[in-house]
Amino acid sequence: MKRPKTLESSLLTRLRPVTAITTAESYDLSRTVELLSKKGYQPATLIPNEIISFKYLHDGFRGDIMVLAQNGSVVSWGFNESVLRDEILPLVAEARVNSLQEVQFESEDLDYVELEDKEDISKLKQNYSLGDESSMENEVIIINGVEPESGLLDKAAFSSGISRSTRLAVLEVALDSHIEKTREFTESLSRGKKLNISEKAVLQSTGRLFLMRGKLNLYSELIETPDLYWSEPQLEKLYRQISRNLDIQPRISILNKKLDYATDEARALMAVLNEKKGTRLEWIIIYLITVEVCFELYHFYEKYQEIFKSKKESELERV
Repeated sequence: MKRPKTLESSLLTRLRPVTAITTAESYDLSRTVELLSKKGYQPATLIPNEIISFKYLHDGFRGDIMVLAQNGSVVSWGFNESVLRDEILPLVAEARVNSLQEVQFESEDLDYVELEDKEDISKLKQNYSLGDESSMENEVIIINGVEPESGLLDKAAFSSGISRSTRLAVLEVALDSHIEKTREFTESLSRGKKLNISEKAVLQSTGRLFLMRGKLNLYSELIETPDLYWSEPQLEKLYRQISRNLDIQPRISILNKKLDYATDEARALMAVLNEKKGTRLEWIIIYLITVEVCFELYHFYEKYQEIFKSKKESELERV
């Protein structure tokens, strides 16, 4: 990632990565705490039933790791994606609920700097239009770490926003994959070719689309601000700031429009199959009527033969 030139050079050297990876639909936090405690870590609850955090040491740096239950994500402050994937995710893998396949994992990487010295904060206030609170400046997250507890909550707000992006990316990739699979059927329709798909497959496809729409609009907080941040103006500000930076709202709007298209496509395929099914039933009825007519003609023929035979026998008797 290109480093912004607007920050002090002394701060640029202190930039570290913040990485989020979505690995499941959600995390069982009680199970997560149990797993971490057994392995010697000391997990702390930042937001009840939503976020826990713990410290992790790697190459002499001790960073914060946050597990977000609702988004099924883990966010590391200070470690790159390879460390997060190879060392940290396995610690809580057994706590995943409806785990994704590894190829379905989605990640997001940003940079951050944590200011633990009041002099650094004063310098930033003089040179930039920044306050005492944590914020973002040209793609870089700035954490006011003078008060560790406050800084940790700020990280939690940013983590929620970043994991919101990765959670959304999982749905985006799943929908794009779905559209690519059904494209050949749409192209077959446009060319007037026979539709080679079963009714069961179309129903399953429609079900997947409704499930995706539900995960986006009903079963998660992707389209709205979590309740906690409504009562914490500073945290809400950070959450909205990172969400704007990652284009969350435009992406949600685009995803819903794609879902509308995919749903219309599934309905069109089902309509074609229903028409095809109806035509088949009509031909079956025609065949049955034809068979019945053939039987009636045969019966009429047999009856006519009997009449003709009896008439001929009568004539012979007269002779």
